[in-house]
This record gives sequence, structure tokens and C-alpha cells, in this order.
Amino acid sequence: MQKLFTLFIAITLTNFLFAQSYSAPESVEYDAANNRYLVACNGSTNSIQQVVPGEAPTLFTSNVSGPYGIEILGSKLWVCDGGRIKSYNLSNAALVDNINLSGTFLNGITSDGGHFLFVSDYSAKKIYHVNTNTGAFYTMVANTVTSPNGMWYDGANNRVLFVNWGSNAPVKAISLADSAVTTVVTTTQTNCDGIGRDAAGNYYISSWTPQAVYKYNSSFGSPTSVVSSGISNPADIYYNTANDTIAVPNSNNNTVTFHYVGTTVSLEEGDIREVKIFPNPTNESTVIQYSLSSPSKVHLMVYSLNSDMSKVLVNEMQSAGDHLIPFNTSGLAVGQYYYLLQKENKIYRGNLIITGR
Repeated sequence: MQKLFTLFIAITLTNFLFAQSYSAPESVEYDAANNRYLVACNGSTNSIQQVVPGEAPTLFTSNVSGPYGIEILGSKLWVCDGGRIKSYNLSNAALVDNINLSGTFLNGITSDGGHFLFVSDYSAKKIYHVNTNTGAFYTMVANTVTSPNGMWYDGANNRVLFVNWGSNAPVKAISLADSAVTTVVTTTQTNCDGIGRDAAGNYYISSWTPQAVYKYNSSFGSPTSVVSSGISNPADIYYNTANDTIAVPNSNNNTVTFHYVGTTVSLEEGDIREVKIFPNPTNESTVIQYSLSSPSKVHLMVYSLNSDMSKVLVNEMQSAGDHLIPFNTSGLAVGQYYYLLQKENKIYRGNLIITGR
């Protein structure tokens, strides 16, 4: 029996607006393990809210002073809060870590998916490197020149990207080899706030002028506006690769909106006849098996929603028949991951659980 699932390009999902619970939302992060979004708010009421689209948000914690960028790493939510970064247990919202970076205005935050954080200081124009295992940190970049905002860890290219405030706001990169800063692209936008990436390697950047979210390809060429309505001063966005939806915290009108911006894809049983992953759960390695009915260009990757980790396993023409792709998980943190298999315009997604060792 053939099943066909079709998704349409750039359809904005129904926007779930609960203004009474958000106060100047600044950053949003998806908590895959608990199927919820977490939202940092720093208006008249400082808090972290939790929300499932379609439901009213509820309080996660009010034990914050002025939260901006947030990042989930393992079982903790890390928060930029004034000159400090704090972590909260995702299960009970208890404060776990409280590290004083002596920052001026900590704003953006990203992680390597292991135990390192990278934090931008908007006012001091600095970037900090933090070891979450020990609490040790150092100034990675002493002067970014421009005012750094949202950040993204790009492990495949051994760098950290950050967007910036101001006119013709540049996207810059920090080399993890020597901490050198280079300009990746100079945009035509003013006041860029957040940055995210989809499973195909495209980047998404929010700007205040124009009020929009722009899509860039992996080499940061050919930007196109993918969200331009229903938003107001879009802050630190989150791209949810599980459903190709951008969550936008609208800092000017106290709302969070959700916008589907995926490409048109479909899944037909019998085209990719069978996909298996074994063992699953696993603690060391696993194998992804699939069968192709004809020679096809195949893209296979594994990624995480709780970190910026993504790894491409296959990106090539493959012959018809059975294929077994091994994947070593020994270097990955315990948690839930996803695999995505795409053949031309057919796509298959599934879960991969990594257990304790």
C-alpha cells in the first residue's frame, strides 16, 4: 500500500499567540526529550517559559535576572543572564551552575554538543569559551569589532559563526584552530539577531530591518526572505529540523510564532523500500540499512536537536540494492538523535537513542 505525505513550501503554521505569558521573548530552544519549546523572556517579567505549540505556555523558572540566549546541552538548559551563564535541570528547573564570566551583556550562546559553550558579549564585543565540566573559561576573542549577537557552532568547518548588530550586518566566523575572526558575508540587513541551520546545511538569520528571516545556502550566497509576515523584531530564532519549522520570539509584541519553511518532500513506501537501524538503542555503534529500487542520489545524515551536532554519512550516487552504513556513536553524548535519509524528493526520518556506557 502506497502512502504519500506531501509538505508544501513556506506555509506558515497556525500561530499560537499567548501574549499574556510572554514578556519580551528573546530566545527560543526546542527540548526534544520533553517535546516542548523553552523561551527566555526579559521584559517586565523575567522568566523562562515552556510551551507546546497549540497550548498555553507555562512557567519553567523565574529564577533569572535578565535572560537572553539559551542553549540545551545534555540534561541542562544554559542561559545568558547579565554577566553570568547559568544552567537549569531540564527535569525540575533547579539551578545547577552559576558561572560569573564578568560579562557586560551576554547575549548569544551555542555549544559543540559535548561540554564546551561559546558565548557572545554584545556590549564588550567579546566571545567567551566555557568548559561546562569544570566551569573554567577564557576570552576567546577580545574584540569582535562589531556587536555580536546570535551564534552557531559549525563543527564540520571547525568554526563558530555569529551574527551582528548594525547596518549591513556581517556574519562572522571564529576559527577553532586559532580563534581568528573572519567575515563570511556582509548582509544587506540591519540588526541581525539570531541564526539557525536546517538539516541540509542552509542557514536562517533573523533581522529587524527588514523585519524578516532570511535563508542562506551553505556558502552564504543567494539569500531569500522566507518569513516576513506576522513577526515583530524577531530575536534569537530556532530552526527545528524535526519538522522544518522556525520558532520566532517576537520581542516587540510579546509573542512566539511558528513558521513551516521546509522544502516540498514526500515519502512513498516501496521507493525506499525499507529502512532499519540496529541496534537501537545503542551505546557504541549502529548500522543504518536501506534498499534502493534503482540507482539514486542519496543523502543520509544523523543530527541532534539538543545540540548543534550533525554528521553527513552519505551524499552520493548509489547503486540499486541493499546498503549498510555503519555509524560510530562512541563520541556522542547520551540522548535522542535523528537520522534523515533523502532520495531525490523522497525523505525518511527516524529516531536513534544513545544510551549510557
